[in-house]
Amino acid sequence: MLEIILLLLAGFITGILGALLGIGGGSLLVPILVLFFNYTMHTAVAAALVTNVATSLATAHINLLKGMVNIRLSLLLELITVIAAIIGGFIGNQLNDSLLKIIFGIILILVSLIYIRESLKSKEDTVLTNTSLNIFTDSFYDPEKKENIVYTPHNITLTSIISAIAGLASGMLGIGGGVFKVPAMNLISRIPLKVSIATSNYMIGLTAAGGTIPYLTHGKVLPYLSLNMIIGVIFGSKFAAKKFPKITDKKLRILFAAFLMIISLQMLYKGLK
Repeated sequence: MLEIILLLLAGFITGILGALLGIGGGSLLVPILVLFFNYTMHTAVAAALVTNVATSLATAHINLLKGMVNIRLSLLLELITVIAAIIGGFIGNQLNDSLLKIIFGIILILVSLIYIRESLKSKEDTVLTNTSLNIFTDSFYDPEKKENIVYTPHNITLTSIISAIAGLASGMLGIGGGVFKVPAMNLISRIPLKVSIATSNYMIGLTAAGGTIPYLTHGKVLPYLSLNMIIGVIFGSKFAAKKFPKITDKKLRILFAAFLMIISLQMLYKGLK
């Protein structure tokens, strides 16, 4: 009974962070299951992928209604990401537990360093507008600034390549791919952070579903574990979605960087033991 309560609580916290940061929650869920519940990496990754689907389903419609999702861009990036996620899932099933932990730790350290650098900057998002408008140009209403913001994504090719890497990482590590796609959209394509997060949340469900296929075929998905995680994540995601507009871009970057750095160091240490 205690384990059920703790799993639900872990899912709730994961759902909040996953929805707020657009990463699906797997970056937090996998290390929690490995470090505190002693599940193997393969089992934790499988549970994270299934849970990521629930996170996306719980928040995607809310962000869509708010006009925060760049649908045209998401269709392009997700096609690339899903194919890569399926490939990544098959690769992950062939790697041993310790190697997966080391890879997980290294990837999250790199991403957290990027966001620490960005969070130290005094300025908010630099949104590129009025230059070479393309089919991905979109707009959204920012309740924090109380204005409608028009933005034009740039460097789509590089962001697409990073999305492929995100798919591989998602399938291998269960991290949802958002740890790559959010900074790629925000820092490379200059898409506002709130839109990057909302668009990532919208895509995560399909990415995770594709990555889950290899783990299902190898019998790594535990229904008991996944169900508890999903229940907690759904409630956490809905709670976070309601609070989403009240959090500033800079606060999101700081929160993102801090929790990723702590978790990545813990996973790297456990993998090297």
